[in-house]
Amino acid sequence: MGFGSIGMIWTLVIPAIVLFYYFFRKKYVERTVPSVLFWEESRKHTESSPFISHLNRNALFYLQMGALLLFVLLLMKPGIRGSGDASGHLIIVADTSATMLAEENGDPLIERHKSRMESLIRDNEDARFTVIRAGGNPEVLLQASEKAEEALRTVRRLGLTYAHQDLPAALSLAGTAAGGQQADVHVFTDAMDPEDLPAVIPGVVYSIHAATSLPENVSVGQFGITWGPKGQSAIAVVTNDSPSGKKVALSVKDEQGKPVGESRELTIGAGEAERVLFDGLPYIRGLQLTAETDDGYPADNIAHAVSGGEELPVYVEAGLHELVHKALLAAAADVTAYARDEEGQLPEEAIVVTGSEKTFLERRGRTVLFGREGKPEENPVFITPAGDTLFAFAPGEEIYASALYPPFPEMEAVAGPENSPLIQRAADGRIAVLADPSMTDWPLRPSFPLFLWSVIDGYSREQAGAGIFLPGERRSVTPSREGGWQLFTAGGEYMTEFGAAEAVTAPDEPGLYVLRSGNEERYLAVDLPEEERTMQAGPSFTAGGQEDGGNAASPVNRPLALPLTVLILILILAEWEVQRRHGLSY
Repeated sequence: MGFGSIGMIWTLVIPAIVLFYYFFRKKYVERTVPSVLFWEESRKHTESSPFISHLNRNALFYLQMGALLLFVLLLMKPGIRGSGDASGHLIIVADTSATMLAEENGDPLIERHKSRMESLIRDNEDARFTVIRAGGNPEVLLQASEKAEEALRTVRRLGLTYAHQDLPAALSLAGTAAGGQQADVHVFTDAMDPEDLPAVIPGVVYSIHAATSLPENVSVGQFGITWGPKGQSAIAVVTNDSPSGKKVALSVKDEQGKPVGESRELTIGAGEAERVLFDGLPYIRGLQLTAETDDGYPADNIAHAVSGGEELPVYVEAGLHELVHKALLAAAADVTAYARDEEGQLPEEAIVVTGSEKTFLERRGRTVLFGREGKPEENPVFITPAGDTLFAFAPGEEIYASALYPPFPEMEAVAGPENSPLIQRAADGRIAVLADPSMTDWPLRPSFPLFLWSVIDGYSREQAGAGIFLPGERRSVTPSREGGWQLFTAGGEYMTEFGAAEAVTAPDEPGLYVLRSGNEERYLAVDLPEEERTMQAGPSFTAGGQEDGGNAASPVNRPLALPLTVLILILILAEWEVQRRHGLSY
């Protein structure tokens, strides 16, 4: 037996009230009566048993309690399972998409489904069990196991894949697992159309367990990062699919969970959508938008976005040698000249080419210095740059330098010896050319603009975003300089790694993640697919092919409402007759 509305068990309080009321029935007082009455009472005891006498005195009470308990049972919608549960092979197909987090009375649908799966396994302990996860790529988690405990462990470990479910493929796997024999396939999902079931297979019965109600829902339909006149901006579209208006509080956080910009509060009407713009945000490579409201599906209240892919502006100091400006233009860079007194207004995300050591030391990353303060050491040398990605596209030719500035401490040499290098690189990616353009013949060579192009390309690659992925999606990403990538959470926790020729597989759980390789970093976002931002609900039903090849369709549980209703009416009629003959029992 199963119950369609176990939550109505709270109505047991009604019979409890009636029972409590009987404690306050009238009390009797002692009276002196003629002794002949004792003879009459004794005679009654000899004619009927004490049990029958007790029932006779309290018949109305028992009839009332029986009717009330049956009424409570009726509210719980009891039913008897159909005959399809005894084939000997029980196949469970579990939808693990994000909509399984839809709540009813605070309980996610996936947890309610798990409870039903466990009950189903316990009721069929002698069967063989197959468990199939119906995610974006359906997978058989357990196949034809005869151990009920193993099936229970598999169900308890069942986690969400968040991707949109592929039920047709999962049911195809279930048909293959049945192997042409009788089997009961139980599909646990939010909604399913009977027309989506596969072709009839004799002996295979499909029982669909769906969501009974549709929760209220507010979702972040779109979220992205863009560049505007005031810097970085975030744009979101929030939709209210609820039957009534909803108050929504929107907040934006960076990849470390710190608030960015000002939060917004708005009221969205039923069935309406609002476009929200967050302007003037600082340069951040990954953002998370959270919509706080009182709906029943919190999974689509969060969205993620990454910046990157935009062409970085290049700011070059106006006082630098003319050949540097020409080399940058030859490298097809978006060049803007600035005066040295304007260095405090340089954008944080820009690439800066400067001759100021002060600017070079104050900035973090994306800065190229030509020369430095102090007097250079005149010692003519010939340097052949090689072995670094900055010169991957430049020919390995000798560079003449008449003098070099002293090197910076704690910076690695990129070209030239460690004690007297021509080019150094800091840990954060800043590059120092320890010679003025006039002190070397390098600006006259073809390798010079190629070097600057490699620098700009490297900085652009460092800030580039890998894009927005769906849960579990596989996609090719431009290889790093070192070939492969390592995947980390935004908090720095290592997850996995991918080879140079291997496609990147996104994690299942939505969020912000980082691809790292040496000094390169690329943020990627995992967001829910569009199908998982729309709620569904539908009836539960059973359908399938019998041994004779016919079709059958019936409810999952055969309801007991009619016999229980008739029995309650009989008890009420009996109460009326007892009260008519004997009056109240107290």
